[in-house]
Amino acid sequence: MQTRNNEQKNLNVFEGSCSVLDFLNPENNPHTPLVEIPDSLNPYRKQGIRIFAKLMNALPLNNMKSLPAYNMLLNEMNSGKLKGIDTVIENSSGNTVFSLAVIARLMGLHHTKAVCSHQVSLGKLNILRFLGTEVMVNEEPICPDPNDKTSGIYKARMLAEKNNWFNPGQYDNVSNPDAHYKWTGPQIWEQTKGKISILSVGLGTTGSAVGISRFLKERNPDIKVIGVSRAANNPVPGVRTSNLLKEIAFDWKSAIGYEEEIGTIESYKMSMELCRLGLFVGPSSGFALAGLLKHLSKSNPNHKEHIAVFVCPDSPFPYIDEYFQYLDDSCFPKIQNEHLLKGKYSNHTSDSLSMISEISSDEVFNLVFGDTNDVWRRIRDKETIAVKEGYTIVDIREEYEYEEHHVPCAINIPFNKIDGYLSKNKSKLMKGEIVFICRHGNMSRLAAYKAEKLGIKSISVKGGDTEWSRLNLPRIRNEKCILRFNLEHNN
Repeated sequence: MQTRNNEQKNLNVFEGSCSVLDFLNPENNPHTPLVEIPDSLNPYRKQGIRIFAKLMNALPLNNMKSLPAYNMLLNEMNSGKLKGIDTVIENSSGNTVFSLAVIARLMGLHHTKAVCSHQVSLGKLNILRFLGTEVMVNEEPICPDPNDKTSGIYKARMLAEKNNWFNPGQYDNVSNPDAHYKWTGPQIWEQTKGKISILSVGLGTTGSAVGISRFLKERNPDIKVIGVSRAANNPVPGVRTSNLLKEIAFDWKSAIGYEEEIGTIESYKMSMELCRLGLFVGPSSGFALAGLLKHLSKSNPNHKEHIAVFVCPDSPFPYIDEYFQYLDDSCFPKIQNEHLLKGKYSNHTSDSLSMISEISSDEVFNLVFGDTNDVWRRIRDKETIAVKEGYTIVDIREEYEYEEHHVPCAINIPFNKIDGYLSKNKSKLMKGEIVFICRHGNMSRLAAYKAEKLGIKSISVKGGDTEWSRLNLPRIRNEKCILRFNLEHNN
């Protein structure tokens, strides 16, 4: 790694045998942009609150996790601990291990292995493979613990010890928050000229929350730090539920002053709105902004100017398919002449699907149950629960998802078995109405379409189990963590 002269810095030129590694060195890069969001997304602008996006997706590797990845490898290399090691292994299915793979290769470690959650999307898996990362899929228990021998964190650590590999351990490696203390925090302070009063950051490994907060609060202890956690059963890449945050070793609770909970739909929709206004940021960025706005909605404005910053970890591009999976069709323009795609991409049932009855979770609950408190009480006291006459609730998620939690009285018929179920029970089902529920409300529409074609009245739960859980409507939960699969890797 070379020291760059002033001309090289001014012209942003990197040359020589270590040019790419110098390019990835945070010390050699300009501050990532801090951009005030348009008033259309800031309902508190007239009350004196200015909201800025810290665009960490403008880093060379397009994601914020590249900073701790670089710092973890750099500190290990400087200590001499990487001598004789040629492989990095980390429990990650996203930006951390993707960044490690690139930076480690430039530092002489030519092999990177990722222990990935079984819930990783195919798109993210292919990004890792595209960058030469070896992927090991691990099916996690519901409540993963670093010391649980089935968790990816534990397996990565044990495989590293057994094979003389380097396991950075982003969940407890102090080089993670230190990276944000060294680089992200100082940038925000300088860019706001020390006037920042509110910071909103998503809670994943919590390295960014801990590191940025520590730097800023050393300069102004009155700065509000909002940590945003994920609502239960509401997937958002890179961030965690309050329950999953228990496995994090960093003292993130001391780093934040407030915690807000945000779900899938708000995150993806807010991200999409930011993108449409020219800020190309991913779901976890929409998540951080939604958490900030939720917090501000509870505050009493004093009409003094306040500067709020939310952290944007990455871009939307690795998650494009998920926007169409989680958001309603009404969010997107229709494709004209879709039939010309000849079945390649078009959904020939799309017009018919638009006629399916979609009802919100709370409306469905009132329709088939009635009193929320009574159902919760019956669940607690293990009493019998019944739906109103004429309704059948069918959960079309996978069996393991149903076992984790499900709507009271729902029967589990995975989507790939729904045709046989409908045909076999057609005469009985035609006497009532089926309520279909899936993960996010898309597959349930297709199941309802299949039922309607057979003359069976059907309802699709809008937003699916994700929205049902976000509203904290009654669910039957398994009392123990379930291990669905134990991956053994022999080396």
